[in-house]
Amino acid sequence: MNTTDETLLGEVKEKLDRVKSINPFQLIFYGSKSRGDDNDLSDFNFYLLASPTDQLRTSFIQEISEALDFIDTSSAVSLVAGDMDSLTFRMRIFEPTAVHLCELGQSVYGKNQIDILRKEWVTIKNKNFDRKIIVNYLDNRCKFYKSIKSKSTKEDISRIEKIISLNLQMWIFNNITDITPTEICYMDIPMRLYSMLKFLYKAEATDDVNLLIEIYKEIHELKQTIRMTLPYSEDNLSRIKDSIQMIQGLSSNIVNRA
Repeated sequence: MNTTDETLLGEVKEKLDRVKSINPFQLIFYGSKSRGDDNDLSDFNFYLLASPTDQLRTSFIQEISEALDFIDTSSAVSLVAGDMDSLTFRMRIFEPTAVHLCELGQSVYGKNQIDILRKEWVTIKNKNFDRKIIVNYLDNRCKFYKSIKSKSTKEDISRIEKIISLNLQMWIFNNITDITPTEICYMDIPMRLYSMLKFLYKAEATDDVNLLIEIYKEIHELKQTIRMTLPYSEDNLSRIKDSIQMIQGLSSNIVNRA
């Protein structure tokens, strides 16, 4: 994390102090900017741990969003919300995003909740887990994203990226014998997921998997590029238009095959 990001997060904390909530909440900072391996296209990733009661309050979500809004002037912001019970369940079944938060997430605001999860994670991370349970969970998430009707090409790109990443995660759980906690964490990090499939699991990967990981990389890079509000060169605009046409074709094909 660079000095500019630290300054921005300091301002976020001040704004969050003014948010009205029924129960304590915590904001977790994770992703490439948190790890320090970000680039110009990287966004700010936050996970909001809040009670279901607060999440149902429009004013609460609006105040959290407003506290993060000003960051948009430097980078895009991605906010995902969940409650303690659901995140605990996901951690116990070794779901990649929950593992990522326990392994690498940084608390920006609030306390205790993620620390409680981490203490339990340390005690179970090297134990065996039921692969059928996690694959079933990921499959249900995949079906959910398949059912969503995208309102724009931008939403469609994000939806397809998620569907493909979930299918790649399921493939790893189904086909790789020894999976470390670090590898599970990396399944939630796009380019590290790509690298594991491309190199670490090269011997096990089939032609269909290799095709899928290249499509996944293209979609991830496109999603990052299309977020930018800076002027594009003619070459970049041409590439984006070509990629969008490819994604629109994939939207009706890859979703049913993945």
